[in-house]
Amino acid sequence: MTNPDPGLAADPATALRADVDAIVALERGIRAAQAEQLRLIHRAHGWAHAVEGVHEGSSSEERVHATRAFVAELATALIVPEGTAGALVGDAGVGHRHPTTVQALARGSIGLPQARSIFDALIGLPATAAAVLEAAALEHAPRQTNAALRRRLRALRERLHPEPLEVRHRAAAAERRVVLEAAPDGMAWLSLYLQAERAHAIKHRLDSLAGTTATAAGDDPRTQAQRVLDAAAELLLSGARTDHDGRRVTGDDAIVPRVLVTVPVLTLLGHTDEPAELDGYGPIDADTARRLAAHAPSFQRILTHPETGASLSYGRTRYRVPADLAGYLRVRDGGCRFPGCGRRATGCDLDHSLDWGRDGQTRHDNLAHLCRKHHRLKHTTRWQMTQEPDGTIRWTSPAGHDHHTHPENPFTEETLTSAPSARDPAIERDEHAA
Repeated sequence: MTNPDPGLAADPATALRADVDAIVALERGIRAAQAEQLRLIHRAHGWAHAVEGVHEGSSSEERVHATRAFVAELATALIVPEGTAGALVGDAGVGHRHPTTVQALARGSIGLPQARSIFDALIGLPATAAAVLEAAALEHAPRQTNAALRRRLRALRERLHPEPLEVRHRAAAAERRVVLEAAPDGMAWLSLYLQAERAHAIKHRLDSLAGTTATAAGDDPRTQAQRVLDAAAELLLSGARTDHDGRRVTGDDAIVPRVLVTVPVLTLLGHTDEPAELDGYGPIDADTARRLAAHAPSFQRILTHPETGASLSYGRTRYRVPADLAGYLRVRDGGCRFPGCGRRATGCDLDHSLDWGRDGQTRHDNLAHLCRKHHRLKHTTRWQMTQEPDGTIRWTSPAGHDHHTHPENPFTEETLTSAPSARDPAIERDEHAA
């Protein structure tokens, strides 16, 4: 796009910054309006109950009917589906019980999707635990995307929930099912609600199958996403795969799905039931983690304090990142280190923060995971990246705004040089077939 009006400003960077700041100000106004909308919806919900004659002594059935009438009222007034209106009514009700989150929305420090994620995490928690979770969420939410916030909330909720994760997991697994939902243009969504470890194993296998197809047929015009979908559909329909020309593809048995699980060693030994961490998802119960670990063909052992002697720097002697250093960085970063990106580290490039061509070194504090899109962005635009010793990365935008991203599993300079103690539980990083 060309300069919209060269006469507007002598310095395009100053004009860019001014426009971005104005956009942010408008967004804060939108968020404040959404907070006010939730407040009014909750109040109108009360008036709707009064209109329907609902009072303190009314039955639960009468309350449900009154709420349904109000949802229909709101849906027709806003010209939105009743499901959307119902979600707004639900948000308003939870927001009324947790005004601190709504106040943060009104100030513009969080957006409505983040507020909804906090509301979802609060449901089912006792009041004391809910207050702790809400306070922690609001501390981090202004600096996190909704996806990153949801990952943090899942982990925190598991630690605060009074009912053991194993019990809740068994109850949820009993609800596993396949859901078919119509979509426009002759399409539909086919969803599977199932255990997280099975879902991640299925997705990894489909990615692997799609990669095999692409390698075997260099002229395949399909995108990676299309190949993944086609592999899933063909396996479900016929138990076999075909390439883009309809020929049967063999050798599927050679594809082994992998799931990456971080398991505290005391959990692995059965001494505690501390949840494990499923890469890309969050906490899973201890029994599931031990079952997965029992079938793992191999382990890559990493400690909360990395093992003494780990090679975290190769200086200028190696450009390509060796496996031990790459494994450490994969655990440290967790995913792409660009602000707001949710791609996991396993699908990213390892990039020298200070370019190799500018005397950058192959060491832990000069390497970070970037997805291919943001890797190219760093090298082809005026976005600038600086990494600090603790793994924090500062990004400076072309408009001059600074953004900071932090490692998913930070290791400080002290922990990198200290030996593990008896109080520092080991973590087993498990790559295995599900």
